Amino acid sequence: MASIRQDHPEFVFLTLEEQLTQLAKDGWHQGAVKLYQDAIMRVLEMDLMDPQASQMRLWYDAHRVGSELFHKMLVAEYRPSQRNATERIAVLENVLGFQVDVDNFVQMTRLGFWSERNHTPLLYYLHIDDTKHLRNYVNFAGDVARLMYAKYQVRQERFFGRPSMSMLSDVIDHQLRYYLGKPMIDFVRKQQLTKSNFIGLIHDVCGRRVRYPDAQYHNRGVADASNIKVVLHDYHLEFIFDKQDHLISLWNALEQHHQIEDDGSVRFNQDATQYTLLELQAIANTESFNYANHGGKVHDLLDGEPATRGRNFEPYLRDYAKRQF
Repeated sequence: MASIRQDHPEFVFLTLEEQLTQLAKDGWHQGAVKLYQDAIMRVLEMDLMDPQASQMRLWYDAHRVGSELFHKMLVAEYRPSQRNATERIAVLENVLGFQVDVDNFVQMTRLGFWSERNHTPLLYYLHIDDTKHLRNYVNFAGDVARLMYAKYQVRQERFFGRPSMSMLSDVIDHQLRYYLGKPMIDFVRKQQLTKSNFIGLIHDVCGRRVRYPDAQYHNRGVADASNIKVVLHDYHLEFIFDKQDHLISLWNALEQHHQIEDDGSVRFNQDATQYTLLELQAIANTESFNYANHGGKVHDLLDGEPATRGRNFEPYLRDYAKRQF
């Protein structure tokens, strides 16, 4: 990862004390803050030529969602249980600053542009640079899916009772899935990957073949139903390609209607009248990160049913978009 040297006019430096205080303020649990502190201490012990720049590089890595460091911080000292999974999902959502706006869209109020990180060091970023980052992100996304699965898994009172699954019941939990998919969508677009190139890349990086589930709900308004759904081997990250090999995503539309707040963070306009019919179709047919690792009842409870109209978990803009096709 490229870094700005200490003598660069745009270099911003936060002391270790300032960093640790800010991480706690952001909502990181104590184990995560301790893990970050230990990582910094190892860097400072290396006697590097530009230790402050190295320290800030690690800081930004901790703010790139799904990086190896961010991932380790999220799961630090985690012990599997429904209670602990619920707590870690809450940590993730608090750290990213998720807030439900008046249009029922979950805004990530701490979302910044990676290219502007030296001007906005307190924000978090949805960004993948290369295939190493991609591999780390796939692992991170899988762990978030497992945390969400554990959060909604209900065990019977008897110790040997088989666990059952309750339906996802929180608007932020539901819309977290859109942000989880965004770094991968951005990477595919940035690399201008065709469907076949993308499939080959995933095979090379993950060593596994992709899957092709039914794409019925991603072909709204498509006369020949030619949109294809591609999911990774674990079913979590999914991608929708049309017959021209274009990636279909709500992010294609939302990014055309973003605005920048005074602190440099991004918001996405939810006024449906500002969107073209083509943009609305992309929103209606978008990819959607799956918490389940296969189709069936669990997939219905965690991924399918929460997205149906009337549940009030979808953004009003997407409900409106679905009604147009």
